[in-house]
Amino acid sequence: MPDDPATRDPATAPRKPTLARLFWEYLRIAAFVVGGGYAIIAVADETFGRRLRWLREGELVDRLPVFQMIPGLIAGNSAIYVGLKLFGLAGAATALAAVALPSFCIILAVAHGYAWLPMGSPVLQGAFLGLRSALTGVVAATLVASWRRTMRGAYAWVALALGVAAMEGFGANPAHVLVAGMLFGIAWTCARAARGRLPPPAEDAAAAEGAVFAERPVRRGLLLAALACAAVAACAPAVFATFAKFGLLCFGGGNVLVPVYIREFVGPGAPHLQLPPEDFGNLLAITQMTPGPISVNAATFFGYRMEGALGSFVATAGLLAPSLLLLTLALRSLAKWRRNPVVRGLLWGVAPATVALMVVATLVFARMSVFDGAVSLRIRPLALLLAVGAGWALHARRAHVTTLIVVCAAVGALLPRAIAWLLRFSPNP
Repeated sequence: MPDDPATRDPATAPRKPTLARLFWEYLRIAAFVVGGGYAIIAVADETFGRRLRWLREGELVDRLPVFQMIPGLIAGNSAIYVGLKLFGLAGAATALAAVALPSFCIILAVAHGYAWLPMGSPVLQGAFLGLRSALTGVVAATLVASWRRTMRGAYAWVALALGVAAMEGFGANPAHVLVAGMLFGIAWTCARAARGRLPPPAEDAAAAEGAVFAERPVRRGLLLAALACAAVAACAPAVFATFAKFGLLCFGGGNVLVPVYIREFVGPGAPHLQLPPEDFGNLLAITQMTPGPISVNAATFFGYRMEGALGSFVATAGLLAPSLLLLTLALRSLAKWRRNPVVRGLLWGVAPATVALMVVATLVFARMSVFDGAVSLRIRPLALLLAVGAGWALHARRAHVTTLIVVCAAVGALLPRAIAWLLRFSPNP
């Protein structure tokens, strides 16, 4: 039965969407939600689906596969989806800016004051060790959660083994591993399609909504967006190109960028910053505790180290620009896009490569926390306990990421001091 506005209950009627309200709601979500893209999507679905009724309830959660199939951050892709559906490209840009703004401001302040942190303090060192240990468990739990969805068939296992061996054993660039997976997947599916052996794609409710996005006039908006990106890139071309490349390689969330960041920014052989591994681990632990998408936080910090405050802005814009342009184009022809064998092959081929990157990220964090040194096999018992406990709590008990990080930081900072104090004042036998 059609919905009659005259008989609709005002208390349950959807509130009229406005660009200002869209910006404010996403700004508030990004400013107070810690834990990355999945947490932001859950809160956004509650806000725009149940409370404001601008979307169907549960729509954003249902569209997670679409957000993961396009390069870019999951939180950013979901914001683009909501903004584009409601207001076209202007809405997509507005929602994306609102998602990035809080984390940009917070991490810019952190980056500016990082040099003044008393890193030599035993308490602070213990806190950061606890943070890195928690992060090891969090990344490992994320790896376990994605393992069942991805590791199916012989190709997935072979690609995983080759990817880990290439990066860990031969120092291969993680970007090259991702591209190799994409190229193999494209070649395989195109060959199957040529022989008529490629099965039809699974039906998805998102494909049926393609007409909603196709009606949005975006040609002029895309031209303006491209000109704006060119203007931003002109301010710091090297920074923009570096982070735009990262944005193109980010499939399924920011964690897959961790090995790429390590390759580009960490260690004496890195082409850009040569950060000590401990500083990188501390940075990522801080980004886990601050609101907003984790990869935006990292891009803001690295951009500041490269070119100051302007570099932070350019790096953040470069990271987000590819997803704004690509997702807008993809949503306008969603049904056709999902049937394309090239796109299907790209996504099929890159999936186990992203798992390989997460395996490497877990090993990197373990060397920063659980093991005493990059090549040492000597284990720090407290760090191992914290990492295992954090991973178990997140995977089995669905604990909140922020709570785990705060608890592990507190234990790392205070427990060794408390034990030393008790031993100092204990009576001699």
